[in-house]
Amino acid sequence: MKKNEKLSTEEKVIAAAFKEFAEHGYAGARVDAIAERAKINKAMIYYYFKSKESLYERILKDITDNIYRQVKESAVAEGEPLDVFYSIINRYFKILGSFDRNIFRIMLREIASGGKHFRKVAIPNLVVPVLSLIEPVYKSGVGKGVLRELNPYYTFLQIIGGIIFFNVIKVPMEGSVLEKTVLKENYIDEYMKNLFSILKDGIEVKSRGR
Repeated sequence: MKKNEKLSTEEKVIAAAFKEFAEHGYAGARVDAIAERAKINKAMIYYYFKSKESLYERILKDITDNIYRQVKESAVAEGEPLDVFYSIINRYFKILGSFDRNIFRIMLREIASGGKHFRKVAIPNLVVPVLSLIEPVYKSGVGKGVLRELNPYYTFLQIIGGIIFFNVIKVPMEGSVLEKTVLKENYIDEYMKNLFSILKDGIEVKSRGR
């Protein structure tokens, strides 16, 4: 089998599994259904991924690697710590905002089921590395007197938690009475403007005279 044929089959399996896990969660997803979605023999799934668990963890790993790679680009950029910190938050929002909504469905189902695979894949490959990037940036801002001396881990998790929740709640908001109020034109820019305004008063050191 040629390499491009192998990749094509692998991509079909991943795409089909992505939808199956989003709709049914890890426990409810069936390998037979994934094979049917991908229009391939079930044996091919085991040929590439060995088990349903390894396929599921591959999908989680792809998601977390994609997020970390993009966040890291902002974290290592040169600039003042306050600018870098806000750049990371902005990048995080744009990444999540560009995601297929099925990613959030997978995340919610995973957490609701106890987060076993999240602990195994996302914690070591995304959460810990991102917090390791954030800590020195935040502490540098504290040292330069532009950021308040807060716990950098709690601060970032609370900010990102709010962004994740907003992206998750967007789905049921569509078609509701809140859609025109919250998801109006340019709502992404408005959300970020509002968030940074809150952060400016919450985590930045206020200069004298303010």
